[in-house]
Amino acid sequence: MALGPDLLRLTLAAAKRIGSERPPDRPLRALALGFPDLLASDAQLAAAVGADSVAALPVLPQSVEILRWHGLVGMLPHVRDTAALFAACGIAMEVIDIAELRGGERIVDLNLPLPDDMVEAYDLVIDTGTLEHCFNVGQALVNVARSIAKGGYLVHAAPMNIYNHGFWNFNPTLYFDFFEDNGFRIEFLQGMSGHVFAGMKAVPLQPFQRFDTAPPRTAIYVVAWREEVRPTVFPVQRKYRPAPAPAAAGGDPAP
Repeated sequence: MALGPDLLRLTLAAAKRIGSERPPDRPLRALALGFPDLLASDAQLAAAVGADSVAALPVLPQSVEILRWHGLVGMLPHVRDTAALFAACGIAMEVIDIAELRGGERIVDLNLPLPDDMVEAYDLVIDTGTLEHCFNVGQALVNVARSIAKGGYLVHAAPMNIYNHGFWNFNPTLYFDFFEDNGFRIEFLQGMSGHVFAGMKAVPLQPFQRFDTAPPRTAIYVVAWREEVRPTVFPVQRKYRPAPAPAAAGGDPAP
């Protein structure tokens, strides 16, 4: 999974908002769905956290393999440690996956119900490209929602028209319909097209209305805030919901 400069900026901004509310003696607890490989140059990282902080970050020993996997050999000299960067920002990161790929991941299958100890346990959930690979995607979405504590944030990226990347491509209405019905507020939703490291171009998206075109390889970036904890529900798509009743004569709401 890839944490490029744009997603890193959104993640650190969400963490900062959470940090202003939590007790100062408690690290912010984050859950990453798959290890988020830090695909950013040292200059890009310095713009986010400062040059001195970047110089102190260790380089992952498997940098070459990671860069080869992401097709970035020759574009980045190395990959810095995401966990160390987050720790420097007061974020304690736990990683789940279906296999131990980077070392230290907890084995959790998001196709199945979330383990009880993970329910409402995290201030921040980071998905840099996992949900589209879950066949039981409805259950995976429920798991994500249930894992976030009240006042916590989801920072998420998923493909909208990237074919055969995973099982699924996602539409903007999914986020508004599912997360708003489950106590979240969408604070940011935008299409992003381009290369996660070399540069992404913003793409405006309609939240509910049908549209027919978007640039090739458009992904959706989302930031959602959990306002309240509610029993989980599956939504009806917004376009099929009953229209509000018209106002009664005299301007009073219809019964």
